[in-house]
This record gives sequence, structure tokens and C-alpha cells, in this order.
Amino acid sequence: MRDEKLSDDELELFVQYLHRFAKHHLDIFLNLELGDPECPVYVTFSREYPPIGEVSDFRRPVLKRRQAPSQSDISDGG
Repeated sequence: MRDEKLSDDELELFVQYLHRFAKHHLDIFLNLELGDPECPVYVTFSREYPPIGEVSDFRRPVLKRRQAPSQSDISDGG
């Protein structure tokens, strides 16, 4: 495991996957414990409004639109 921050590109890709997961695979909720077992991070994904905080406490990341590879890129391996 690498002990370094995500690059800007890695973070952007993570947010895109997270957005897609929330849009297509999150039925009710998901609770996770992640990271270092000595100092874990607890994450809850839910479609319910959280019991604490205000809507303004949550920010929606702006997703950059990446262009899909062209058909010629796919067929020629490049």
C-alpha cells in the first residue's frame, strides 16, 4: 500500500466512480470502515438525510467530463 495522497487525476477518477456507484448501485445504505486499522475512517453512504448537519455542510463535487476513446482507439489497441 502506498503511503501518499492521491494525485489530482486519481482523486477525479475516485469521485467519478463514487458518483456512479451512488447513482446506480446504492439501494438503501452502506457502512464501511476503511484505512489504517489503528486509525480507521468510518463512512456511511445513504439516501437518507443525515441526522446531523445542514444541507449546506455537504458539497457536491464538480465532475469533469472525460472523453471516451474513439472506436479506432479501441480496435487498434491504442
